[in-house]
Amino acid sequence: MTSAIEILWKQALKTFDGQRNVGFKLCQKNFDKLWNLMNKITAEDVNLNKQVLDFIKIQPAPMCVIDIFENKDLTISIFILKHGVTMPMHDHPGMHGFLKVISGEVQVNSYTLKTNDDHIMKLNKEISALRHRPISLNSKSPACILTPRDKNLHEISSIEGPAAFLDILSPPYDVDESGEGPRPCTFFKTINSMLYTDSPDIIEEVKLLVVEGPPDFCSESLKYTGPPLI
Repeated sequence: MTSAIEILWKQALKTFDGQRNVGFKLCQKNFDKLWNLMNKITAEDVNLNKQVLDFIKIQPAPMCVIDIFENKDLTISIFILKHGVTMPMHDHPGMHGFLKVISGEVQVNSYTLKTNDDHIMKLNKEISALRHRPISLNSKSPACILTPRDKNLHEISSIEGPAAFLDILSPPYDVDESGEGPRPCTFFKTINSMLYTDSPDIIEEVKLLVVEGPPDFCSESLKYTGPPLI
């Protein structure tokens, strides 16, 4: 019998095949099907059990990562944040993505840049963005979506942890974008904000500063022990 994670993986391959190629057009029907499959994934489907979560609690690193799959078009991973930990605000240059909580609870703050900036941003650059209303997600919540434009930046806080979420990104980081060079992960911090009242989904207009990756935020890699992808 085909496992739920294998079905999800095959749909992800179908949805994002050739994503980094010039002229690629995302099929909305495939994208919606992938989102629906993502919504059904559970911790049991990827063998994320109590033993693994208890092991996370005693690790020194604030976050653990389980890599499930990667090719030139997409990555599938599980991120596990210890209780009270916040993954710093970062971007996903030119990417589509899904985030599905499978254990614990997180709060997600998402941001949409006001300008179509290049995916390589210089340190200390200031940039304007819109901060969306924070959302809390648990294992019963649908997957949240980011696109190359909307809600592309986010920070994620574990409010009931260890909190684990399944993550699909396409294309992966460090894959060339149409010959323009690799897609680095850029980090930001808020330096100014003001209330925004033109949309119920947006609460602030913020000024962000491009910063170096936090030196004290590291991760530990764990081996994937769920059903194989064939």
